Amino acid sequence: MRVVTKEVALAALGEHRKALLGGELRCVMCALATREQARERVAESAHAVVLLDRFACRYGHLMVIAKSHVERASELSWPVYSDIQRLAFDAIRAVEQCFAPARVFTATLGAAVELPMTYSHYHVHVIPVAETDERARPARVLSWSEGVLVYEDAEVEPICQKLRLAFSHTSG
Repeated sequence: MRVVTKEVALAALGEHRKALLGGELRCVMCALATREQARERVAESAHAVVLLDRFACRYGHLMVIAKSHVERASELSWPVYSDIQRLAFDAIRAVEQCFAPARVFTATLGAAVELPMTYSHYHVHVIPVAETDERARPARVLSWSEGVLVYEDAEVEPICQKLRLAFSHTSG
């Protein structure tokens, strides 16, 4: 894995988006949520998937992505919303078990319009934060100001395998 600047990450994200969508004009998050053989997939429920974020704020950063395209939490029924939140809760527990961070941040993000670093599709970030100094401030964690962690393909599977095992022990 390597830490790159925001500018380098945005260029790589553009290439990743092209590869993922194959030139089609559709939602990136929908494409990520419906990829059956995604090596980044850690867990799933009836209504969402958990993926290792390939353009991460911190090591072990996960995204919980709704399987259906919704842009606002208020568009979800309570059973769907609670299912997604349960998956986020289990992701927090798995991240804590695997990485023992000082804190785990969760953030429901998604811009009102498509932007280079975010998408309007409803999703929750689960971000392990090891730092306890100024770098642990939410404004710094939730931005790419500290650089962007980009995983190489070979690094994804061992991290996801560890997280999958932790997920198998989180239910209940």
